[in-house]
Amino acid sequence: MLDIARPTDSVVLVAGVTTNTTSPTVRGRVGYKTFWAEVVGTGAVTATVAIYGCRTIQNANGVLVATITLSDTTRDQDAATTSTAVYPYYYVTTTNVTGTDATVRVEVFL
Repeated sequence: MLDIARPTDSVVLVAGVTTNTTSPTVRGRVGYKTFWAEVVGTGAVTATVAIYGCRTIQNANGVLVATITLSDTTRDQDAATTSTAVYPYYYVTTTNVTGTDATVRVEVFL
């Protein structure tokens, strides 16, 4: 049964990203996780977000957990299917970030 009294926790994986980049690692979390991403800008905006799980603090050679592709006018957001995979660390890569003042944010909800 869903416990509606328990608030959802969230962890920001990246925020304010304006270029194609790879983030530093963030400590992993146990339990059901929903990865969410958003791109905001002026006019047509796009971004592709890949979320990786890894066993070390190095932000390389991870296992792809989710990909979120964003594309719309001014704003788009989407979430990946809920994951139960447990990794010690997660990191994000952003590609195809386009649009005037396009900014990407990625969070994980627990």
